[in-house]
Amino acid sequence: MAQPFGRPDDVLVGPRSSKPDRRVNLYLLLATTFVAVVVYVSALLLDVLPPRGLTVAFFAATPICAAFALVVLETRSRAEGDRSLAWVSAGLAVGIVAMVLQVVSFPLVAPGGGVFGTSDQGSAALYLLFHAALAGGAAAGALGAPRSWRRPSVAIGWALALALALNLFPLPQLLRGGTTFTPPLIALEFLLAALVVGATALWVLRVGRAATFTHGAVGVALSLSVYDLLLNALSGERFEAVWWGSLSLRVATYLVLAFGLLTAVLARLRDAEVYSESELDRRESQLRNSLSVTAGLLSSAEQLSRAVTPAEVADVLSANARGAARATYASVLVGGRGETLRLIGADGYDDAMRSQLREISWDLALPAPRVLTSGEPLYVDNQSEIRRRFPQVVGLPMGQASALAALPIKVGAAPIGVLSVWDVAPRTWSENERRVLAGLAAQGGQAIARAQAYEDQAAAARTLQRSLLPSRLPQPDRLEIAARYLPAEDGVLVGGDWYDCLCLGEDLVALVVGDVMGKGLHAAAQMGQIRMAVRSVAALDPSPSAVLTALDDLNLELGIDEIVTMAYVLIDTAIGVAHVGRAGHLPPLLVLPDGRVEPIECGSSPPLGTPSAARVEAKFDLPPESLLVLYTDGLVEDRATGLARGMTQLTSCLEDMAPGHLQVEEMVARVLQECGVDRGQDDIALLMARYT
Repeated sequence: MAQPFGRPDDVLVGPRSSKPDRRVNLYLLLATTFVAVVVYVSALLLDVLPPRGLTVAFFAATPICAAFALVVLETRSRAEGDRSLAWVSAGLAVGIVAMVLQVVSFPLVAPGGGVFGTSDQGSAALYLLFHAALAGGAAAGALGAPRSWRRPSVAIGWALALALALNLFPLPQLLRGGTTFTPPLIALEFLLAALVVGATALWVLRVGRAATFTHGAVGVALSLSVYDLLLNALSGERFEAVWWGSLSLRVATYLVLAFGLLTAVLARLRDAEVYSESELDRRESQLRNSLSVTAGLLSSAEQLSRAVTPAEVADVLSANARGAARATYASVLVGGRGETLRLIGADGYDDAMRSQLREISWDLALPAPRVLTSGEPLYVDNQSEIRRRFPQVVGLPMGQASALAALPIKVGAAPIGVLSVWDVAPRTWSENERRVLAGLAAQGGQAIARAQAYEDQAAAARTLQRSLLPSRLPQPDRLEIAARYLPAEDGVLVGGDWYDCLCLGEDLVALVVGDVMGKGLHAAAQMGQIRMAVRSVAALDPSPSAVLTALDDLNLELGIDEIVTMAYVLIDTAIGVAHVGRAGHLPPLLVLPDGRVEPIECGSSPPLGTPSAARVEAKFDLPPESLLVLYTDGLVEDRATGLARGMTQLTSCLEDMAPGHLQVEEMVARVLQECGVDRGQDDIALLMARYT
């Protein structure tokens, strides 16, 4: 039957799905930023100027936003291993120091240059420095500067900012009266704006048009820095409308950078959460299906391990292949190259289909012979292709196939058969379906080889067993004799049960049934020795006690190490009298003409080879038309329930048959059918003789 395979197209765990990667159109962002700046500055020119006290808030907000952006940027650069972002954070670290030093020296915050006594020229230079630091960091990152240069660059930037705040460098006049910009300052601002434009261009080329949120935020911040410098240069004086636009864009530069980076982090966290949940669901589904396939393959392996014959293996293999591929038909053919392929198992086939595929010549233009010849699997997913490649399939059951898979069943590298799976509906064989079918074919190869070896061994064992038993029984006057040997279910190991019939004179006939405990060649060899010895010693003195005593001596001399039991009955056919001797064996049964069954309990002694055993015999009468039954324990013994149930069943069977006056051969067959069919744990030897 088909096993619980999962969906074969989903069973194996595939590669990890791509992580979500949010992208923004950087060109569109820069264009939008430009429009927003133009609109904002136009509004300032037409409206009332903000109060001067607001400048302190604007100046203070700039380093605060920059510091927040620095923390996020540094974290992301380390998490992603992005050297370009690491350089931007380095430039931002220098810029923050320059911003703070400018804030504490601004006249409205700390008249007289603050604690460092920074001059107006130093304050203006600090303004230029933090713009240059951000642009320089972006340019270094875009150009792929070594990461090892970051710390020295930051240290140099901090030292330069502190030197400007302390007025350690002689500077040209950049401000007049603390508010009016001089031509040198305006020229420096235009020059720096051009350099920032270059840094922005390098950055855009580095990250591309479709940039991540983080890289896009850096690009927008650089563009706002350009507008800040240009507007500051165009204003020419503090507290003009254009100057307010410059100050606002300065805050916006780092506000956009801070909140852009924060938005990028939050979006990434959300994407990571969604991705993790979806990936876990996908992996769980893949794992569930993979475990289902694994369970199916294990179940198939378990069933194959219980299959004894090649036909049983083929039926299991066909059922599992059909279920795994969700197909309509599956079959297994075996045979080597140059041999006729034989159908030994199928699933979904009716009797008519089986009869058409009973045997196939290996050189026909059919899928199975082609696969057997090439040793490679075959997959076809449409009917026209099947008929084009295999024209002789028309008229066969597979002629209706619209999808076909045929795989070689190998032992080692040698193909020994073909597993075919097909369906009337078109389909595509997925890679995972192919792997599952290949796994089943591999299991089948070993299982068929094992089953074939088992059959060969069983056949050899049966041949050996038959050679150790009489080829035919004599039919003396006034006795109708029949016997049968039935091997155990395993069938591979030779047993030690035997029967024999000896004609020892004109009217003397000896009936013998014995059992050498154990299995295999050793037990069979000892059985052969005992049987030949019985024939030899009975020819000298046929009485049961003499035969058993002689066998005791022989048993000790030959060193027979297995327990041997035997029942020996000597019949005088002229007068209908029998003598019995039993060495540890079950009592013979006497079926009287009226149907009553009497066990012959007398003449009992221990098994052969028992030291100091006194061998005895007993006499009993054989009425005309009575039946004597000798047997081994395999006929009546059950390892779970013992002998009682089997003896009752055998007695009942014999009582039912007596009035029918069947032939002895028929009676032997019926006894084995009714009493031995459910006992396959041990060999059975059965000997019947009717006195006429």
